[in-house]
Amino acid sequence: MKFSWTMLNYFINLESITFEKFIKQLTLAGFEVEDIEEHPEISDKIIDLAITANRKEIFCIINLAQEMTSIFNLPLQINLKPIEPLAKKIRYNFINTSKQFLYIKIHTIIHLSNNKSPKWLQNHLIGCNIRPSFLLHDIQEYIKIKWGHKVLICDLDKLNIKSINFSLIKISKNSNLNRLEKVIYNNKDLFSLDATNVHNTNNTFNQKTSNIILCCFINNIDENNLFNSYETFNNAYIETIRLITTYCSGVINKSYESYKKIIKDYKKLQIQKNEIKFTLGPIGNKKNKYLSNRDILKTLNRLKFRPSYSYNHKIFEITIPKYREHDLSRNIDIIEEIGRVYGFKYFLNKLPKYSRKGKISVKSFYIKKIYQTLLNIGFNESINSSLTENEICNNHCLKIYNPITEEQNSLRINIAKNLIENYRLSIKQKELKTEIFEIGNIFYKNKQNAYNEAIHLAGIINNTQFSRKDWYSESNKLTWFHAKGVLEFILDILQANIQWNKELEEKDNTIIGNITDYLDPNEQIFVYSKNSNKLIGVFGKLKKQYIYDIDQQNITTYLFELNVQYLIKTIHFNKHINHIIKPYSLYPSVSRDISIQISKYSNIKQIKKIILAKDRNLIEYIEIINEYYNKITKIKSICLRIIYRSPSRTLNHTDLVNIDNHIKQLLIK
Repeated sequence: MKFSWTMLNYFINLESITFEKFIKQLTLAGFEVEDIEEHPEISDKIIDLAITANRKEIFCIINLAQEMTSIFNLPLQINLKPIEPLAKKIRYNFINTSKQFLYIKIHTIIHLSNNKSPKWLQNHLIGCNIRPSFLLHDIQEYIKIKWGHKVLICDLDKLNIKSINFSLIKISKNSNLNRLEKVIYNNKDLFSLDATNVHNTNNTFNQKTSNIILCCFINNIDENNLFNSYETFNNAYIETIRLITTYCSGVINKSYESYKKIIKDYKKLQIQKNEIKFTLGPIGNKKNKYLSNRDILKTLNRLKFRPSYSYNHKIFEITIPKYREHDLSRNIDIIEEIGRVYGFKYFLNKLPKYSRKGKISVKSFYIKKIYQTLLNIGFNESINSSLTENEICNNHCLKIYNPITEEQNSLRINIAKNLIENYRLSIKQKELKTEIFEIGNIFYKNKQNAYNEAIHLAGIINNTQFSRKDWYSESNKLTWFHAKGVLEFILDILQANIQWNKELEEKDNTIIGNITDYLDPNEQIFVYSKNSNKLIGVFGKLKKQYIYDIDQQNITTYLFELNVQYLIKTIHFNKHINHIIKPYSLYPSVSRDISIQISKYSNIKQIKKIILAKDRNLIEYIEIINEYYNKITKIKSICLRIIYRSPSRTLNHTDLVNIDNHIKQLLIK
């Protein structure tokens, strides 16, 4: 929408503000300036603003000027003259049956003698991309862009009526507001005004019009500008009459008006003082300085919110203007208005630091840990769709009723099938790293025909250069024990309490059991929970039939799939640590090696307990360095190394004598 800089200065004195500063402040206040048009021929500048949906009340100069009074804290240069019918008794001179008209004023103006618009009026219209026509038309457009009011002007000469009985004029909702036409009502001349198309401005007069009917009105179609219209109506009406009489030299007859009483039911909001302060944050670089109550009240008054403050409850109560109810409905809206008018640049622009962290579920925590563990040991993540074409579809499979394609006619009951396809594609593309995994959902039906969803982890392990004995030796392929060790390493990091079982029990031949169709029956093993003995997953060697066309180097590939939810239940998290933490001693140690004979069934823990019985403070640790068992005599000999060290001093001669005596006593025992 385009606004004239000259017309804006008519309402508010902007001489102390440069045009550049005005545009900058306008942008900071939330009004996007799309373009600035220079018109040296009319000595004016046109500002093209992008009016957002929440500020649709800014559609004329007076409304923009009132917004500028809040932003720049400057007063209007004119006095608004609100309508006063609510305070005076006015006789109804005509019948008003339309529910859309809230206030209407009609009178005739005769003997118009001039139809040419003055130059300044034409310049204002040209600046707003409105083509000047003739005086009455130009006055209509000028009042519309300046005050936001629409003036209806009708040609009396076309009606062929010498006099009008206004007591018979009926304002109805079923006739045409944009023209006065003669109708018959109770055998009398009646003129009807319609409210169905009040936004149209088709003229019913031409340049030769000398007698007109002037109709000014307020309707309730645009409720957002309703009370703003009451405040500016008289100003728009007076200027319309002044322009017509000044440049047309007409004679104005008595006016007739009618109105509907409106109850001004204003919306009110209550906002806590701390809510405003802590939402906007501190001012400048001072962390503990916030907006004062005085500054908040001053800003709310600039916004015409008529605020009041309760010192006992520390609450601001504000009244929302009627024309702002469409975009100010929450406390945060008012806080944003305070920040916008006061200036967001004055507030500290740093995000607050919160020491409290959000909560995460146990399942999400361990899924993230599994994901990070696999990435850390060199796996690559694969992501596949849950829609697939199940080759193995039994009673557990879920078919889609109306699939888009035959390749996606079912919901997957395992992740293994998708990973095998990913693996085959990687080999064909000569990818060196083929260790891949996926964590995703599977879907199945149980024996009760109930639909279930579970989270599974599946992975493929294969490496032709897994280990090397020496730097000059050839690399060795991944073996069964290597692959199983990788899976065990993952489970150890998770602290999963599991056990291995070569046989699959008949009761467990369900979803995990179906994955065995992809594995070599002679090289597979199952993962069970140690506590509940519940099947968790399966590990084994992939059948050759799935990789026969890409197996050019006799590749051995291993596959595993685990139920993540069952796996998490086996994890026992130790909240207490049994280790004793103490600093290292900086003093030298003394070691003694002793060889003792014990029976085959002697307990080494009992032997350590006997050794530590006396010099516990000086003995740092005990270790077995050798062991020999005589099958004939059935006597076991072990060699123990005892390390003596003091944490606070160097061991002296007396300490060494005591240590030797201690060793002799141990040998005697």
